[in-house]
Amino acid sequence: MFYRMWNFIKRHKKKFIFTAVVLVGGRYFYRYAAEKLKDFQDKEAAECLAHARRQHHFDSNQRTCNMTVLSMIPTLRDQLQTLLNTEEITELLKSNPSDKVQLWDDLKILAFCRVIAVVYTYTLMSMMLRVQLNIIGGYMYVENLQRHQGISANTSISVTPTEVQEQYLGLIREFFDKGVPKLVAQIKEAVYKEIQSYSLKENFTLHNLEAVIKHIRERLENGREVSLKEIPTIPLCDYLMCWKDNSQINEQKDEQYIKLLAETEDILQSYDFHTVFSTALNKGFAKLMDYFAEFYQPSHRNDSSIQLLTEVSIPLAKIIPYSSGLLYKLGSDAPNPLVQELFLLEPSKTLAANIYEAFSQYEEADDPQLMP
Repeated sequence: MFYRMWNFIKRHKKKFIFTAVVLVGGRYFYRYAAEKLKDFQDKEAAECLAHARRQHHFDSNQRTCNMTVLSMIPTLRDQLQTLLNTEEITELLKSNPSDKVQLWDDLKILAFCRVIAVVYTYTLMSMMLRVQLNIIGGYMYVENLQRHQGISANTSISVTPTEVQEQYLGLIREFFDKGVPKLVAQIKEAVYKEIQSYSLKENFTLHNLEAVIKHIRERLENGREVSLKEIPTIPLCDYLMCWKDNSQINEQKDEQYIKLLAETEDILQSYDFHTVFSTALNKGFAKLMDYFAEFYQPSHRNDSSIQLLTEVSIPLAKIIPYSSGLLYKLGSDAPNPLVQELFLLEPSKTLAANIYEAFSQYEEADDPQLMP
């Protein structure tokens, strides 16, 4: 029996060897595949966790940005009210002064300056804070990740200590203190050149009014010759970068702070930023025209025979008080209609995500990219 079995094995020796190799190889292949699958699953789980962590941090950063912008609204509105004080002139006109004509001319200029200024300044403030807080947010994400992994912060990318962050975010005060007055002065000049020749008795349709505002924008945004890679809003960037005129900042020795300023300047002068900025301004002025359209509604006029909005014509003297009062509608506290439009703007959200992603990269962490 054993002899027959031995002969059987000898005759089918190759088959037995092949079968053994297949079985042993299959076992090792199964173990290898199981280990690789486990590694892949662990990696996928880690990537999902990292993605969720970064997405949560990004979303939290955007909420902080929105709340910061809303908190700045009263300060900016009060500053515009001080720089463009139509209320004082209105009170003087009530006393029937001898220089009534000159006061009305001044009121005409200031009233239009107000509505133009509120769109420009609120948009600039919103865009500036979005850039700053997403730069800081990206850096803070990397620092939190380093601490989570037990890695000491790399000084080449860290924005700590806290005083550096506070000093950097304080740049918005430079815009309030220097940029806004300079911009208002430019707006006054542009408005004066555009509407000074119009009589208070002259009638304006909504189309006429829109054309006047468009011409004022062209005077402000086409302030210099631009290259093919630039767009008209680039001259407005100077009002944001007022720190370049500050000698104390120019003498700053902190490399981290100087690096933040350089990175911010690069973004503010980039084509992508100004493309979004231009879109935001268009949205803001569209909101302004919506308010004027409400004022022009035929139901608000005594002439009930006029049915079409395009046919409504109103004397400039009646438009001036309404235009002056729009500061408190466009510049109202939360929920602010103008700022809410800017928050919902998709290109602005994309810009914020791109900035955050660029500054939250950490190769050693092997994190997935943010896909908001």
